Amino acid sequence: MADLQQQSPPTILQPQQEGHPVSLRPGGSRSGSPQPQQALLSSYEQLETDPAMSSYQRVPSAGSGNFGSQSPPPPQQAQAMASSSVNMNSYTSARFPSQYFPPQSPTNDQYNPAGNPFADGPGGSRSRSSTIGQNYPIAVAPPMPTSPPQQSVQPLFAQHSGHAGSSSRPVSRSAASSGPGSMGGPMPSMPTGSGGSGPSTRPTSAKSPFSPPVTSPPRSRPHQVLLINPNSTRAMTEAMLQSLRPVIPQGVEVTGYTAPYPAPTAIESTTDGIMSTEAVLRDLAKHAASNGETVQNYDGMIVACFSKHPLIDALRESYDVPIIGIMEASVYVARMLGGRFGIVATAQRSKIKQDDDIAAYGLTHFYVGSEATHLGVLELESRPREEVAKRVAHCARALVMKGADTILLGCAGMTDMVRAAKDAVRDEDGRRTVNVIDSVEAGVMMMNSLIGMGIPTSKKGMYKGEKEGRRTRGQNWL
Repeated sequence: MADLQQQSPPTILQPQQEGHPVSLRPGGSRSGSPQPQQALLSSYEQLETDPAMSSYQRVPSAGSGNFGSQSPPPPQQAQAMASSSVNMNSYTSARFPSQYFPPQSPTNDQYNPAGNPFADGPGGSRSRSSTIGQNYPIAVAPPMPTSPPQQSVQPLFAQHSGHAGSSSRPVSRSAASSGPGSMGGPMPSMPTGSGGSGPSTRPTSAKSPFSPPVTSPPRSRPHQVLLINPNSTRAMTEAMLQSLRPVIPQGVEVTGYTAPYPAPTAIESTTDGIMSTEAVLRDLAKHAASNGETVQNYDGMIVACFSKHPLIDALRESYDVPIIGIMEASVYVARMLGGRFGIVATAQRSKIKQDDDIAAYGLTHFYVGSEATHLGVLELESRPREEVAKRVAHCARALVMKGADTILLGCAGMTDMVRAAKDAVRDEDGRRTVNVIDSVEAGVMMMNSLIGMGIPTSKKGMYKGEKEGRRTRGQNWL
């Protein structure tokens, strides 16, 4: 029994240096586990702390190390032990043996917020302590290096693309101004973090979230667009140009072209489309530029027929500049501005043809159908204006009843019927919530954008030039 009672005193830990890793206790409140009582330390050599000393001193106990044979300590030592017990319990954790480390006062280390991008507050010094209630000196990490000055992003300026030269596409220009964000100017600061207080070294943003506007420099020459009427009715070409005058963008020139004889006077069938394609293609070849990239010096060409006209693909094979049709331009605009669209057609055959064309464009899901006015293309000009407007308005209302929120006028000869269609689909309170798109205007606006992008028609696949193939097989005529 005496052997079992004999206890060897534990090894006393060596004095710990400041910043010892054990002194950095994890976060959280002090453990709620029962704290060891002073009686458990009766076999240890008593530890006394001296505030003037940086380490523990070993003071031999009065007992012999046997728990059962200790003599009571003197009154002065008993009082010191009781005081030490209270202090030890304050710094004892069930998980970390902090009783072996000296209690020390909170350490105020000089802290310079200028070296750290994440400042805590306005003070020049701060106190760090453990989360269990005991303060220890903590070695502060060296300040983060100051980030190198940032360079601003140079804005893009739009340039005239044209169709010739290697510098026709928009390029980046260095900003010459000295305002915020320009080269050599101060960078705008970022907003301080939410919940922070006091000064901070984080970048702060400008007061407005909007950057200064970017404008294009004056063009060396306007965008020149060729508007092709594939039928031989010149009056229809003049009507389209007249409707474009109020809406044509600045810096754009639109030149009308009327198909020569033997092109049909109107395009209302597949045969009409083939005849007009042959007439226009042969005639434009006479006016082709020397490099063969375009007709004369035009930057783009528009086929002003509301159908998937075969002339569109034929011109894309023959020339490099952008070629679009007014039908595909208007249906893509309608797709971007609304959820469902419908078409006001001319004759019943045109209605059926438009259904097939929309399927070819892959937009059937967004298409509510077409409504025919039962008028021919030339009747749009020969019939009284009031009668034509009444028929167009009736078709527009029928399309809205089908769920259309965007109405397309399905013929180049309907350019003067936009107001009639808009008035027909007004809400009861007079608001205009249904869009009405003039296909000719949509074609010009889209062509202006394509020219500005400076991207030509791809010649890799479907629209590879056909001239070389004709020469290979010995055909020197078109």
